[in-house]
Amino acid sequence: MTLIEVMLALALFAILALFVVSVVRSVLGLWQAGERRGRGDLVFASAIEQVRSDFRALHHGPRGWLLMDDWEVFPAQDDHPAWRLPRIRFLARGASLADEIKVNRGAVEVAWVLVPENPTKHRLSRLIRVTLPESDPRTLRNDTTLQSLLASGLGLIVLDGVAMAEWKADDPVKGLVQQLNIPAQTPFHFPPTLSFSVERVQGNARQNPPRLDDDLGPTQRLMRIRGSLPLKVPQRVLVEQEWIAVGGNFPQLTIAGRGLRGGIPQGHDRGEIVWIPETSTAEIALPARGRRVLP
Repeated sequence: MTLIEVMLALALFAILALFVVSVVRSVLGLWQAGERRGRGDLVFASAIEQVRSDFRALHHGPRGWLLMDDWEVFPAQDDHPAWRLPRIRFLARGASLADEIKVNRGAVEVAWVLVPENPTKHRLSRLIRVTLPESDPRTLRNDTTLQSLLASGLGLIVLDGVAMAEWKADDPVKGLVQQLNIPAQTPFHFPPTLSFSVERVQGNARQNPPRLDDDLGPTQRLMRIRGSLPLKVPQRVLVEQEWIAVGGNFPQLTIAGRGLRGGIPQGHDRGEIVWIPETSTAEIALPARGRRVLP
């Protein structure tokens, strides 16, 4: 073989090797993304099973009550609305709860609350479960009591990286509602089902999130990001305090809407984190299809 033939053979081998390496990297990337998504799904499934377990213990006798509302983390300011996070509280049968509270044969108050992780840096939250025996002189229905218990570190962290969450109740008259108050000692029935939707930043999108590659003005309609990108473009991303609807393809995205969810379009500097959440939903059935058991 001549020197030219040897060089051509080496060049063809190098091209083939690069092609094989790129294919292997793509397959590994897909596999790793699937693994991360699978782990995230398992975490959410575990959290929802805990929620369902609590609601299976719902006290739907005369003393039973349920309160679904939200709480204000920060008041409204000139450049963004008030930051409010959902929560749900109810009375459960202590003997039916699948945790350490089951030794208590009395009723137990249960609260599922969204609490900010680090409000000075970002708007991600944690889903926290708080319990309190009904025999305690305090009550989780009191906002001050609940906030003081959370501030003291009481509660179990079930999910982190929550960018947005919603509780909805299937009210037979009003349809799906996000605010509900069913006091004790009333003939009102509970809703037959609840739904819980969460947008969560997880895996590599949390550990190594992408960032803005250029400054983003408040009226700009293109966004270029850099870093580790997911395989699928989401419907919405969160940059600082602003939810932005996006489309197109990575790394340059088209902006379909600014200042979503009551926000105000803002300017963002190059290098700001772009939080990319994944959405998960679940339906929770209440005992006796929501009917209150009356004496």
